[in-house]
Amino acid sequence: MYAHIDCNNFFASCERLFRPELENKPVAILSNNDGCIISRSAEVKALGIPMGIPLFKVQPIVRSEGVVLFSANFELYGDISERIVGLLQEITPLIEVYSIDECFLDLSELHITNLSIWAKNVQKQIQREVGIPVSIGVGPTKTLAKIATSYAKKHEGIAVLDTGEIRRQVLEGLAVDDVWGIGWRTAPKLRERGITNAWQLISASNSWLRQYFNIAGMRMVEELRGVSCLQFGDKHEKRQSIMVSRAFGHKVREFHQLESAAASFATRAAAKLRKQGSVCSKIVVYLTTSRHDEQIRSVSKSARLPEATADTGRIISTALTLLDELYDPGFSYQKVMVTLLDIVDRQAWQLSLTEPAPNRTAHEQLMDSVDALNSRYGAGTVWHAVEDKGGARWQSKHAYRSQRYTTQLSELPRVRG
Repeated sequence: MYAHIDCNNFFASCERLFRPELENKPVAILSNNDGCIISRSAEVKALGIPMGIPLFKVQPIVRSEGVVLFSANFELYGDISERIVGLLQEITPLIEVYSIDECFLDLSELHITNLSIWAKNVQKQIQREVGIPVSIGVGPTKTLAKIATSYAKKHEGIAVLDTGEIRRQVLEGLAVDDVWGIGWRTAPKLRERGITNAWQLISASNSWLRQYFNIAGMRMVEELRGVSCLQFGDKHEKRQSIMVSRAFGHKVREFHQLESAAASFATRAAAKLRKQGSVCSKIVVYLTTSRHDEQIRSVSKSARLPEATADTGRIISTALTLLDELYDPGFSYQKVMVTLLDIVDRQAWQLSLTEPAPNRTAHEQLMDSVDALNSRYGAGTVWHAVEDKGGARWQSKHAYRSQRYTTQLSELPRVRG
């Protein structure tokens, strides 16, 4: 059996964790530059505000209904997610982190006599120790466990599909459009043939279903039938490219501001590269103006490194050389992108004949120390001067951002006696 744990309205729940007075009040989270709504509490959903809508289109209802807005605070959300994952790893090491707010657990090595009681206890433990409400679904396959979670959100937060009767009840109530793995193109074709729910789907013959599904689709059907076909484990393979970019809060003309942005993005990309145990040998920098400008300029340039690396300093240096070659002072820019390519495993990369081994080892040890300090004391604790933290006016707008309560010492919650 598998369990699927899904945090309820995760971003909004993280904000409420430190603002308990917002419980039962409408809360919405905004995208970078505070442009669109990317997460909604149940109260906001009830107001009919759709996901992804630009904020300006719903400002009247936001004001009239007292919707509380927050700029996306991914540093906070990521830390809360890691705390939940750590708690679940104490229950079983057989865990697959599916997204920032979702995990799968393989329950095969646990001795559970009552799955509903077990799930309820886990739900209470997460609420008690982390403070985030979750829904939990349990099923004989990952697909059924995920479907059980969707059902659980409407039925007290727990659903266990351990019998054929309850499984049929849930699948008959699940529209074929909502089945995990069925695309928007396939669903209408199935409905035209009378397949409107998941139970009808799995009741059809395989020969008929192969008209509409490839191998991956047929695996999904078998999963719905209770036959486990999806590999369990970390679904995230090592990235073959790493891109970091951000639209600026306002147009930027000065080179030193673009330099600060490119250096910051290169730093984040290098940290991601090291986190997955990889090195890269190619860097691309992309520079563009706003698509609304009369004169649009979008340019890019790449460079190959003499030796593959994950050293932040070397990646920054190369990225800034490329930026200097791309920069034209006659334009105001809206976006810089830094991309790392030709990524290979750190243990398999080919060494340069010109780079002394002691220097390479020293660089690796330095980066390991920087990562350890930033992990312990918060992102940006140790940084390169060119990032210009104090004067980085290119930063995205985040007028409604909350404190980074759990990762920045200067923003810790304060308790008044």
